[in-house]
Amino acid sequence: MASFESLGILFSIMLFGNLFLALFSKKKLHLIFNLLIFSAIIIFVLYLYINNATYSLLNLFSLNPFSEFFIFLFTLGAMLISLLYFGFSKKYNELSLFLSFSLLGMYAVSMSNSIPGIFIGLEMISIPTVFSILLSKKSLEAATKLFIMAAISIAIFSFAMAMSYGGVNTISIIESQYSLIMLIAFVLFLIGLGFEASIFPFNVLIPDVYEGSPSYVTALMGSMNKKAGFVALIQIVILMFTAFHSAFEIIAIVAVFTMFYGNIGALVQKNLKRIMAYSSISQAGYILIGVATATTYGISGSLFQIFAHMFIFIGIMAIIIVLELKNKKTIDDIVGLYKESPFLAVALSIFMLSLVGLPLTTGFVGKFLIFLSAISAGLAVLTFLGIINSIISLYYYLKILLSVYANGKRKVRILVNKTAVTVIVICLIVTILFGVYPQPFINFINSASSYLFTIAGKGL
Repeated sequence: MASFESLGILFSIMLFGNLFLALFSKKKLHLIFNLLIFSAIIIFVLYLYINNATYSLLNLFSLNPFSEFFIFLFTLGAMLISLLYFGFSKKYNELSLFLSFSLLGMYAVSMSNSIPGIFIGLEMISIPTVFSILLSKKSLEAATKLFIMAAISIAIFSFAMAMSYGGVNTISIIESQYSLIMLIAFVLFLIGLGFEASIFPFNVLIPDVYEGSPSYVTALMGSMNKKAGFVALIQIVILMFTAFHSAFEIIAIVAVFTMFYGNIGALVQKNLKRIMAYSSISQAGYILIGVATATTYGISGSLFQIFAHMFIFIGIMAIIIVLELKNKKTIDDIVGLYKESPFLAVALSIFMLSLVGLPLTTGFVGKFLIFLSAISAGLAVLTFLGIINSIISLYYYLKILLSVYANGKRKVRILVNKTAVTVIVICLIVTILFGVYPQPFINFINSASSYLFTIAGKGL
């Protein structure tokens, strides 16, 4: 209980501190406060993990290896997003306040032992994000489309919650026995969370939302919001529906369609943000392969891919933000980028090759773990289709890189904002370091996935 009280105090300081500073402070003081409180949360969560601590609060929320992993991951992501807000928006104070609400929602989803807890957390993520987009007057359409998606998601999730209560007579996330009502509940949960996690066919508006939003908010949506949807999906599927073999067959089918939809959609795009939107959708398909295995190793692979993609996506969006300031938004606009900024060209190359699955990057480790777990679970077909999709994705990633290194007209050097340099370098370090030596993070991830299966009664 003491640990919950301590963490609750940190969360309260984060929220009310951002509220106060949004009203009375300058950007720099506000940024320093956020970096300090985020650092304190990270240190405290690592302390809990190292000491193998698990705590429960009224059986509604729990601190355990799974929730500790995602609190750690989302807080790291929030630090990078906060830096992007500071470097590229004049409304940093308002954006930081909305970010603190969204982050609290992510914490709630990660720690929740009950379906209403996840419901509240998802609401706290979506609504502040809509307001963050609305701070830009040019992004009304994107905000409206995101609001529509969030409203549909929450409505269907509410119906699923009611159905599951009728099947298990509790609001807790517990293992259920096979029944028609619970199978319907599973389908509704998959649809509701499909909007949150960008799963086919509930992701048709995602490219429009990503393109129409300010790029620093797009970085938040693609790196963290979508991952919170996966956190909810993984918890509900593994803890409630482990006895439903048909449920995991459905997830496998959805994974295949999601991969193909994302990669084929990206082939015909020229706008960089739309390409990244479709690429993000395809990554959701890879993550679903790990979930479809219904094994500890599969979930570990999915969690590593979530971690890898978060930093890759933030790094790429930081580059796109810099390019947009020079009115470079399409593949044609970045011809000869290596002459204008060798740093941006090299960074973009590493991130793109990591998304393909180049060895010695986190993208390779994530895909390797997912594909290996699928083979071990007897789902070699999924691995084959995943490899086919990786080959398809190679086309549009290389199309970007060929444009970057093509010879064009004489170019003017691009000066990169110090904040962008900091974010890009951090993301590069994570992408390469944990690609070369992933074991420390794999240990963290294995603890998280093993805990899930232990409480689900699946064992190891």
